[in-house]
Amino acid sequence: KPKYIRNQFAGSFGGPIKRDRTFFFADYEGTRSREGITRLTNVPTAQERAGNFSQSLFGVPINPFTQQPFDNGQIPDFLINPIGRSIAALYPLPNRNAPFQNFVSSPVQQDDNDSFDVRVDHRLTDRADLAVRYSFGDRDLFEPFTGSNFSVVPGFGDTVKRRSQNVMAALTFVLTPKLVNETRVAFSRVASSVTQQASVLNSTVGLPTVSPLTRDLGLIFITITGFSPLGDEGNNPQNSVTNVYQVLNNASYVHGNHVIKFGADLRFSQQNAFRDVESRGRLQFSPFGQITGNALGDLLLGLPFLTSVARVDNAQHIRTQSYNFFINDSFRIRRNLTITGGLRYEYNTPPVDAQDRANVYDVNTGTLVQVGTNGVPRSGFEADKNNFAPRVGFAWTVGSDQKTVLRGGYGVYYDQSPLAPAEALYFNSPYFDNNIFFSLPGLPLTLNNPFPTFFPFPLPDSALAIQRDLRTGYMQHLNFHVERQLGQKSIL
Repeated sequence: KPKYIRNQFAGSFGGPIKRDRTFFFADYEGTRSREGITRLTNVPTAQERAGNFSQSLFGVPINPFTQQPFDNGQIPDFLINPIGRSIAALYPLPNRNAPFQNFVSSPVQQDDNDSFDVRVDHRLTDRADLAVRYSFGDRDLFEPFTGSNFSVVPGFGDTVKRRSQNVMAALTFVLTPKLVNETRVAFSRVASSVTQQASVLNSTVGLPTVSPLTRDLGLIFITITGFSPLGDEGNNPQNSVTNVYQVLNNASYVHGNHVIKFGADLRFSQQNAFRDVESRGRLQFSPFGQITGNALGDLLLGLPFLTSVARVDNAQHIRTQSYNFFINDSFRIRRNLTITGGLRYEYNTPPVDAQDRANVYDVNTGTLVQVGTNGVPRSGFEADKNNFAPRVGFAWTVGSDQKTVLRGGYGVYYDQSPLAPAEALYFNSPYFDNNIFFSLPGLPLTLNNPFPTFFPFPLPDSALAIQRDLRTGYMQHLNFHVERQLGQKSIL
């Protein structure tokens, strides 16, 4: 079969609606990609799945009841846990003879993309122009593998969907021959989701279903040392819809040898989302658990080394605003030398939950505190109000032949991801609580009860804190550039 197939369709058209007054433009692009994704991994042999470890590369398991290796390397059938047997049966059989890499697969990744734009430009007067544009993008991606740390056998991929829409209207006005102003209003919506393949359910193999939500169905994530993991990735499902309302005003003023630009960019953002992390749970089988000394042997006996599960009720409703202002002067000192300098100020309000339905860990009291109470800000951290971003640059044409140009610049750039810190608000008890269980002497965990309601050690609540004086991330950028014309047709 072909390793990679890509079909692409594209087209555009445009023209006048009303001669010399109104124009339209439209375009469309679509792609359909099919690519075989090849992975190598290790899976249990038919003998190992049946409990026969006499020829296993991982050695013979220890009988936890006698502390001696199982006779003839065989776990007696009556000791094999039905749930462990069902989980082991999910593995495909080896299809190549290579130690620790006995299975290869190449399932097809499917990636479908569609996008289009529609724009209308209209000349209102000789000094005013209006433009309206709508853009749409849609992606539907199926990934047979979700990452190097997750399952490397087919059946546990995910579907990634993303739909973006943007509508914008811009009014450009020539106020005077030296002053031009542009005002834009825009709205954008990005909806994205990642959904587990859910080809196997917890109930299929006899494991409990923890979350009552249908969207969380799938197979618990299982790691078995020496073999490919099984199950759906624990970070999924997740879904978010982000709306941004934007008002921008940019002006350009020419005065002598100066070109001065200034403006403002105001954004009002909201994100509604859910991220059901660990909603199906996690099982870990490891020889270091010192149960049988063989991870697959532990599975067949139904004795996990570690388990965890989260109970989620942490829907996200994030709200924030962003206020940005700038001024920049491009000063042509001489015919061959231009200096630019400017300053930008950015203020992102700390994002908050619309209903303050979130708790944050207060390091001063050592307790979980509801945001907006007891001196804890609604966002969990204080506003960063000193985000000043200077910019300087120059362009210098050296020599009378005008064949050498020197350029340079420096600027400070702040992170424009104001929603990211707020997600930390949603992973504290009681809205999110991830409990970890482990085997104890005389009280082993079992697959029949992987998340026991009784556990002799009190399990502490999940606790996540945010640095109170959290600063906005930024980067500094410096560049220097030399350009030289060589002859009539070359530039170095």
